[in-house]
Amino acid sequence: MATEWTIDERYSPGGAVENGSLPAAETARLTLIGAPTDLGSAFRGSAGGPEALRAGGLAAALKRAGWDVADAGNVVSANSRIGQSIDGCASLREVAASCRAVRDAAAGALALGRMPLLLGGDHSLAIGSIAAAVAHCARLRRPFFVLWLDAHADFNTPQSSPSGCVFGMPVAVTTGEGHPSLLALGLSRPMVAVRDFALLGVRSVDPLEVVRVRERGLRTHGMEEIRRHGMAALALQALERPLREGAHIHVSFDLDVLDPGEAPGVGLPEAGGTTLAETGECLAAAMATGLVGSFDLMEHNPSGDPSGSTTQRVIALMEQVLARS
Repeated sequence: MATEWTIDERYSPGGAVENGSLPAAETARLTLIGAPTDLGSAFRGSAGGPEALRAGGLAAALKRAGWDVADAGNVVSANSRIGQSIDGCASLREVAASCRAVRDAAAGALALGRMPLLLGGDHSLAIGSIAAAVAHCARLRRPFFVLWLDAHADFNTPQSSPSGCVFGMPVAVTTGEGHPSLLALGLSRPMVAVRDFALLGVRSVDPLEVVRVRERGLRTHGMEEIRRHGMAALALQALERPLREGAHIHVSFDLDVLDPGEAPGVGLPEAGGTTLAETGECLAAAMATGLVGSFDLMEHNPSGDPSGSTTQRVIALMEQVLARS
């Protein structure tokens, strides 16, 4: 049975919170949260992402970029076994438990005025990080917006998904559609309105998912648009309203948005992706708003790149993007 989440004294108005506002840019405090599991995926390997990024020097790079970095360790085990498929969702109980653990760890970081940086793991885990940030914003009565960088729309439901893998469902779940066990992770249903999502880099969408994207009006920007207008320009266009409203911006960065020629070590590589340079410009533009309060770094699969070049390129990219100069 799913565990419902309600606002308790930590998150309700007047509750005990160390910092009475979201982690603003000037605080420059960040907490790494590792989630080494890939049970939401159809493929194994992204469970190794958090350890590879840590061993490659991510924390030191972020400190050089000007952040006070704390590492909360890992919230789930990399050795979790594949579970039962329930109602069209593969390993449902295990995935829901992992998302719940991520949610609670991210909520703890936000309550201390720190920006949670989730290290995945597969992208289903973003259900948990978004649930935490939405609840925190509800306490502060602050608007919320998601900038989602991904080769895939992640907008499937159990009925539309060809695989039943939850890593293809987090955008749908957070916008109010999906299995009740996953919907129950959020404070509200939907957690986020469809209008408060923008997806960049999308180039692989399942057939029934295409219909869902069109019918619900999910904003997606594919590679043709990116080549025509520029990735950073599209991101800034999407962020115009959140910027006016002073919204909390949640960045969810799936490394498979990158072209495999530059970053082969990702969970589900798709040809024809973005370059490291244009992705860096896009993320830097988002960070320059001063409104990014939570961040996912997902789907790094070090086994897909034994040379370790993907790990080092991603760490260098994050140091550049988060630089406080």
